[in-house]
Amino acid sequence: MTTLSIAVKNIRRKPFRSIALILSVTLVAALLFAGAISMKGVLNSITIGARKLGADLMVVPEGNEDKVRTTLIAGKPSVYYMPDDVVEKVRKVRGVKQASPQLFIKATSYPCCSAVDAILIAFDPATDFTIGPWLKEAIDRPLGKDEVIIGRSLPVEKGGKMKFYGKALIVAGYLADTGFDYIDHGVFMTFETARDMIRQSKKQAMEELTIDEHAVSTVLAQLDPSISPKRAAVFVEYEIKGVKAIASQDVVGAVKAQLLVLLQILLGVGLSLWIVTLVLITVVFSMIVNERQREIGILRSLGARKKTVFSLITLEAVIISIIGGIAGIGTGGGLLYILKNPVMAAFKLPYLWPDAPFIASAGAATIALSVITGIMAVLYPAFRCSRMEPYEAIRKGE
Repeated sequence: MTTLSIAVKNIRRKPFRSIALILSVTLVAALLFAGAISMKGVLNSITIGARKLGADLMVVPEGNEDKVRTTLIAGKPSVYYMPDDVVEKVRKVRGVKQASPQLFIKATSYPCCSAVDAILIAFDPATDFTIGPWLKEAIDRPLGKDEVIIGRSLPVEKGGKMKFYGKALIVAGYLADTGFDYIDHGVFMTFETARDMIRQSKKQAMEELTIDEHAVSTVLAQLDPSISPKRAAVFVEYEIKGVKAIASQDVVGAVKAQLLVLLQILLGVGLSLWIVTLVLITVVFSMIVNERQREIGILRSLGARKKTVFSLITLEAVIISIIGGIAGIGTGGGLLYILKNPVMAAFKLPYLWPDAPFIASAGAATIALSVITGIMAVLYPAFRCSRMEPYEAIRKGE
């Protein structure tokens, strides 16, 4: 009979106690695994989303700063407008290399997307330097009139039709997942298509668009490297009345600040659970050693070495920890999959699932930490029982 088979039999002999220990390890492992995956997912989305935004500065109507963050981060359609002459004014501000407008229109008439907030985003192909480069991933030609590129969260295939405000639009392509709802829920079109839709809505739509044909929602600016976004924002607000300039890095910074709060909560809860689990396993295995003194004494009297007894107790803890770690990975991953959307929406955080290698690494690290926890918890009880003299152990165990 091997040490492993003895350890397995000992675990099976007290099923309730073993299950309680496994559940304790499972709880900690689930939190660690889900926390690592969620943090990586948010960081992935921030990185990709920030790169996709492509602008150093966003100029919007004054008083709409919070709406900008809501639109970009949470993907909730927010609409605000200002005259298009702001575009030329921004281009003349010191430090601005180029500027391009965008127009946001809230989609309310697309029946298939009742569960998804879509936002219509118009851009100017002639001046655009943000949307165009990554739209090329979806279409290898200029976007035509009455054509749109859509985000992955919208359930329409390439070549399909979408109808907004009485105007039929053809899906020319779709973008890869980013986790950034502004992109994943976006319907991108040219200004020509958007303004034609505004005009047609007055005759063909159940809900008329009351947007001035010469309005824009935001002006995206690319700056000269010699000037900082914050300094350029001061220049823009001083020279153009009624607008607010927001640095893209401030939007990303807001996401990171929210992420830090979530990380602190997870670390605090995780550390508390880890300490409780460590103490629980230590106490339980100390009780096990006390209960099995006679058994240990007999093993020692039959020739079992101290090392063998130590290994037996440690192996039991390792087996329990591995089972708990694997169960924790399944539990944590499952809960994250189910609760990801409401949790990220509550914290207003974007999310993109990490790649398979990272998930595999996180799983391996979770199991390793579970095993380390089990070994740390059992070190003292295992050492104490291995030092027992056979006669004394048998006598105390009677």
